[in-house]
Amino acid sequence: MYKNCTLTTACFDLTKYHSECRSLSDTIEYMMPLLNTECYLVIYTDYILIDAIKDIRKEFDELTIYIVSDFEELEFYKYIDIIKSNREKYWPSKDDRTCAESHLLCSNKFNFVLQTMELNPFGTKMFGWIDSNVGPNFTKICTNFKYEYLLDILNINSNKFHIQILNVVDKKYKTNKKDYYQKYQWLVCGCLFITEKEIGKQILNRLNKIFIETTLMGYGHGEEMYYLEVLDEFYDDIEKSYGDYRQIINNFINPTKNLRYIFYYVIGNYLKLKYYKECYHCCKKVLNSIENNNINYCENLYMLTLIAYYVSAIYFIEDTTYVKNIITKIYKICDDDEKMKNAFNNNREYYLKLFAIV
Repeated sequence: MYKNCTLTTACFDLTKYHSECRSLSDTIEYMMPLLNTECYLVIYTDYILIDAIKDIRKEFDELTIYIVSDFEELEFYKYIDIIKSNREKYWPSKDDRTCAESHLLCSNKFNFVLQTMELNPFGTKMFGWIDSNVGPNFTKICTNFKYEYLLDILNINSNKFHIQILNVVDKKYKTNKKDYYQKYQWLVCGCLFITEKEIGKQILNRLNKIFIETTLMGYGHGEEMYYLEVLDEFYDDIEKSYGDYRQIINNFINPTKNLRYIFYYVIGNYLKLKYYKECYHCCKKVLNSIENNNINYCENLYMLTLIAYYVSAIYFIEDTTYVKNIITKIYKICDDDEKMKNAFNNNREYYLKLFAIV
């Protein structure tokens, strides 16, 4: 059931560099649910943690590859002095919990996965990254975790790079890095991604290039912000899920949890910034989940998503017949469901003005 995908993770002791980094005991505790998961797993770690990790993982030793090194041997460690210098000069998003070494470790995850792809010890088509710090019962990345949720992700079979969109960032920052790094920009959930090898190599190498460019420019604090260019450059090669960190596994294939977050932080911001293509595709995925996957939903939120779908289609699809069919669909939904009719009537005059556009 798990044999289509090899997951990669990394765990290094950083307390010798920064006292606020996670303690060794907490590091092992928060990693334990992942270590107890039956899946193909490549673990990059150091000589301090390897014995504890192996002891917990011993039941699945045949499903595991351990790659042990000192932190200073990581490929991107050569940039550590530049990163430290950058942080002394310009670090508006300073967070005492992090250090140059933790930033470097996050930024090196693309190298870890590329190395796993080259090794391909289990002969899988798909490869993935998962942060080791998943928390008790995967609570950092899943609500009401069940093993079958993760199995569904490990059985993804596609030619795309799968990652979850967390929020929307103005694309103007692609050419204005200083302002981009004035604060931490919430863009993607970098703690889990799944990819096919060929497109994955292209995207991961591009992310590595962005890390190097950004570092040499004097910026870079956390790896998730590197995706701003990549989301456009590889638009058709990326399969997006949507939601907050705590629902990554829940929403990775279809939106099932916390649709309110998706509407207000993703759909709403796409509309605000007039990113109609992205808005259209997000709405389509949410609507498909509501209408075909029997998930719980709020009628008002369903109606708002339908309206956002309609508005984004006007500008992205540019097909009057297609857009009129969305209006017809909305009216039919209202005819069939009294609660949806009430949701429509709550803003009836506004919606009718929108419909009058076509």
